[in-house]
Amino acid sequence: MNRHGSISHRAVLGLALATLAAFAAGTGPTAAADLGAYGASPCAIYAQSFNGALRSIRQTARVFRAHERSFHRLKRVRANDGFTGPDIALNAVMSAEQVDVATGATEVAISVQQARRLGCFSPARLNEIENEASRIKLEIAEETIWIDLVTFR
Repeated sequence: MNRHGSISHRAVLGLALATLAAFAAGTGPTAAADLGAYGASPCAIYAQSFNGALRSIRQTARVFRAHERSFHRLKRVRANDGFTGPDIALNAVMSAEQVDVATGATEVAISVQQARRLGCFSPARLNEIENEASRIKLEIAEETIWIDLVTFR
């Protein structure tokens, strides 16, 4: 910066050369340049979106599996009256986790589709990300939580 608080011409030229060098060193025509003061590229935004959503559904899946083990232990105890009880409360929490995983998997699918449309990443990488999200959704969000009818007698 110069003494007037603005960026010097030399700094602007250096930034432009660094941006061109970074783009030239990229992996080909699909590499997107970071636009600096103008914000991240669309590819970076989509990558951030699907990586964040995938990280979130992985963590929710771990919590769901732990809750599922607890739920099945509680079902064997039969400590409810059909309307209230620790297993019924945990069932409600698990249902919310299933919704979170389904929502996250949808976010991953949308972000991957947009990244695929723009050609941001290799198709193989995008397929791996989308397949992992689909697998977690199938294992968690589409899991049927079994409730024993004998409990309610």
